[in-house]
Amino acid sequence: MAHRTPPGSSASHASCLDLWREKNDQLVQQAKVAQDSGLSPRRQQLAQDALEGLRGLLHSLQGLPAAVSVLRLELTVICNFITLRASLAQGFTEDLVQDIQQGLERVLETQEQLKARLEHGLRGLWDSVLHVSSLLPELLPALHHLAGLQAALWLSTDRLGDLTLLLQTLNVSQGSPQRALLYLVAALKGESTWGPPLLEASRLYRQLENTAAEIECLELLVEALRVAHIPEAPQLLIEVELLLPRPDPASPLHCGTQSQAKYLLASRCLQTGRAENAAEHYLDLLALLLDGSEPKFSPPPCPRGPCVPEVFLEAAAALIQAGRAQDALTVCEELLSRMSSLRPKRPRLWEDARRGTKELPHCSPWVSATYLLQGHARVQLGAEKEAISEFSRCLELLFQATPTDKEQGPASSCEQGCTSDVALQQLRAAALISRGLEWVASGQDTKALQDFLLSVQVCPGNQDASFHLLQTLRRLDRRDEATALWRRLEAQTELPQENAAWSLPLYLETCLGWIHPPDHETLLEEFRTSLLETCDL
Repeated sequence: MAHRTPPGSSASHASCLDLWREKNDQLVQQAKVAQDSGLSPRRQQLAQDALEGLRGLLHSLQGLPAAVSVLRLELTVICNFITLRASLAQGFTEDLVQDIQQGLERVLETQEQLKARLEHGLRGLWDSVLHVSSLLPELLPALHHLAGLQAALWLSTDRLGDLTLLLQTLNVSQGSPQRALLYLVAALKGESTWGPPLLEASRLYRQLENTAAEIECLELLVEALRVAHIPEAPQLLIEVELLLPRPDPASPLHCGTQSQAKYLLASRCLQTGRAENAAEHYLDLLALLLDGSEPKFSPPPCPRGPCVPEVFLEAAAALIQAGRAQDALTVCEELLSRMSSLRPKRPRLWEDARRGTKELPHCSPWVSATYLLQGHARVQLGAEKEAISEFSRCLELLFQATPTDKEQGPASSCEQGCTSDVALQQLRAAALISRGLEWVASGQDTKALQDFLLSVQVCPGNQDASFHLLQTLRRLDRRDEATALWRRLEAQTELPQENAAWSLPLYLETCLGWIHPPDHETLLEEFRTSLLETCDL
């Protein structure tokens, strides 16, 4: 709900406006008490009484001539009325449009511009009001809040065209996002709750492939949630979340906690190549998760959220990507120490899980992935033998692991991400290729060949494994095998890639990027040329 109303400034109506302002604040406080009372009958009656009180107050204000001093309070009451009405109805109703329209018409009456825009409907009214709003700075906070309610209403009724035009008008010109963000910053300072719009804005910018604006929205979202959790920060009496029933954690409107917003920011930085920023955000996130306010090693309520161990793994991947191998090792060691009580003591991990032991069926892939990342950190530090040892430990665990048994019931989305057939195959292939590349670097092509052959067997759909195998066969002058493999790869490149729809954990996607051959097509062309030269001879 809107913030507390500012004192009126009109001399002729000062006493009435002051009384009505106090009345508005009392009704808002009453609605807040109702909110805190849960779903009891008393709560419903308190909220209904507050709604009727706001309705009567609005009628009283609209009985006065339209003036800026009156509209500062009137628009605030409209916002409070719509917010509480939508809350009680658990959604927007069509008659709320009339309240918004009447408020906008009253604003235009102060500028004597009403008749020129009435024929364009509600969208025309908004266009007119926002164009004259620069002349009415006192009304801007309430108008921006009302615009947020209008945007939510149009979003709920799929009027995306009108919503887009409203946002464009708010931006002054057409997709200046910096100006829109400035409005949002101003709204935050004005004691408003803009978490959901910021989250939706970041998603919109992602669809528009405007990564810079998307990241900026996520940064503001993190800041907004941080401000919301500062005890000294002024709180709204009735917050915007009352527009709908409290969002289910799975709802796209659910902003979650500051740590969840920080994760969105960190992961998007990692996905878009901003490795240094990602590393810093992940380290901040780990500090949030480990300060005792978040549960450890429990999947968050939001299905899209990461498990805490995966946050560690992504943090390590980001640090390696940013060239901070030693810091990555520290993160990995911390994760291993925290999972020490869950790590398998015997090879029959899955049988133990069925018997009800504490060894979690998804723990082994997390531990394996930790060793994989430690191996890549060792590679970056130039410690070849240690890297091979880490990759070998990873593989030892992985070849003991199988996907979650169906008898254990449905797994969470987090568990599905790390123990699915595809994820385990790709994790095994990544470890084998990584170790194979280290054998190549040390001049041991025969050992590398064994790892690359095995990687093709455990993950037939991984073309990177086949390309590394092709290169090794060429170096070992095993031309017949190389030619047969080359022909298969040539045929595969003409087919759509089946792995395009695979959903892999982000840390694994990042790791696969490190072992990806730089140019598949160039390698195939070079091999084709060498074959032609051999035939000519």
